[in-house]
Amino acid sequence: MIWLILVALFDSSAPSIWFKDTFLTPPVTCGLIPPGHLYPFGYHKQPLQQMDVIPNDISAEEFDETYVEPDGHRPGIFRGLQKHSKAAQDWNDKYLEENFGDYKVLTEIKHELRQEFGKSLNTLSKFLEEYNTTNQYVVTVLPDDMRREVLMPPFLQCGTYSRNLLELNLWMGSGDTASQVHYDADHNVHCLIAGKKSFFMIHPDQYEKLYMERLEHTGSNYCPDINQNEVDMIEDSSVSDVDYQWDMLYPGDCIFIPAQYSHQVRSYGRSISVTILWDPTVQFDKNSIGDCVPNNTSSIADHNVVWNYKLEDIFLDVGYATPHIMRKELIGVWEQWTEKISYTKGDDSTGWTYNQFVSLMFDMKRWSLPECKYTRNWVALIAHGLDTNHDLRISPTELSESSDLLMKAVSHFIDAPNLNDEIYDFCKKEFFYVPPEVVTAAEMEEIKTMGSAEKWMKQRGYVASKNFSEMFSDFLEYIHDTIHGKDEEDEEDD
Repeated sequence: MIWLILVALFDSSAPSIWFKDTFLTPPVTCGLIPPGHLYPFGYHKQPLQQMDVIPNDISAEEFDETYVEPDGHRPGIFRGLQKHSKAAQDWNDKYLEENFGDYKVLTEIKHELRQEFGKSLNTLSKFLEEYNTTNQYVVTVLPDDMRREVLMPPFLQCGTYSRNLLELNLWMGSGDTASQVHYDADHNVHCLIAGKKSFFMIHPDQYEKLYMERLEHTGSNYCPDINQNEVDMIEDSSVSDVDYQWDMLYPGDCIFIPAQYSHQVRSYGRSISVTILWDPTVQFDKNSIGDCVPNNTSSIADHNVVWNYKLEDIFLDVGYATPHIMRKELIGVWEQWTEKISYTKGDDSTGWTYNQFVSLMFDMKRWSLPECKYTRNWVALIAHGLDTNHDLRISPTELSESSDLLMKAVSHFIDAPNLNDEIYDFCKKEFFYVPPEVVTAAEMEEIKTMGSAEKWMKQRGYVASKNFSEMFSDFLEYIHDTIHGKDEEDEEDD
């Protein structure tokens, strides 16, 4: 140990930041082994200059010009922004268990390996009982009831940013967590409520050295072959040249992480964080602020966010494709439309028939959702919501003008859902899910009683009954004959 300390004191080439709070400098290797070999990421060289400390009361316009616009596009630290929030004052384990213990949370393994999906579902109460002795940490959607206890940064309270808030996440662990080097699709303010976290921020011009590429479709990516805890500087030699900035967050601090800006995060001891994500594709409008005046006591519950989570919700809305991405994806599929699923007759130039849309959704889904009349009802109701002129077709115009609620419903269907239950049988008779703007709660009860979205639509006259009935029957016959077989159709009807 004495030898390690002497090395750290006298070796000017060693990254001295590791003295700060947490680490010692690795031993000198006499030039035979690259610096940082088989040590955590960041040991290979000194960091660049420190990140900016951003004034907590910075205006949205100044923030956009300085940190978001292409000439800026860089991270920065807010010191003490959440220091006086109720979350920073009260979120000890006892308080969390008593007030929010019934909420379901998603957990992952502490040392992230994105090739291995270690997600599991638990109540917050159960997690709090076990997290000090397990290898799990929480990364989940922030429940709506917890949002009133976290402050909204002033620059996100007005104008373009405030109208494009996407997702709020909760992070919690007992320490010793390490993310992979990655970048995310959205702009992100990561606020530390409790504990300590270090952030390694890596400019996009370093992608190639990290064996990363820019993925325009998903907007996010990670280093699949680099072990962030023991970087092999011989095999992955280009990592030795990666430049980075580094800083430590303390309770109440926040960091701005621009979209597609690579980073790696480590936590030390019990830590809790909240992240606020917003859409990077929408250009900031200087005229959007109007007479809005931000204040330093506004909670994030005072602002509209695309994805939410109430105790009774079926889905835990975290990690889904955002409405604008989903809408763009559907329009892209329309533009590349082929005969692959065009087994219905008729002119396709004006839009997808319900038949084609339902089939398309099953083709696009990225998880093992069973196909049965209840899951087809699910999609049929989404199709009904998209078909605003009730001509039995879904046109590109209707897709481009579709609401965020409907695109959220599409995302729920296509992407593997984070369910507010360990097991959910989507082919149970009682499962019917549809955005509230398509049918009311009373109408949903009618559908459940009938057991069929098709019968309900016919009775209420929302669509041309004969055409829809014939089309839907044709679709059911196609599915059963080509996928399930006729025997299963008879069993389901029984």
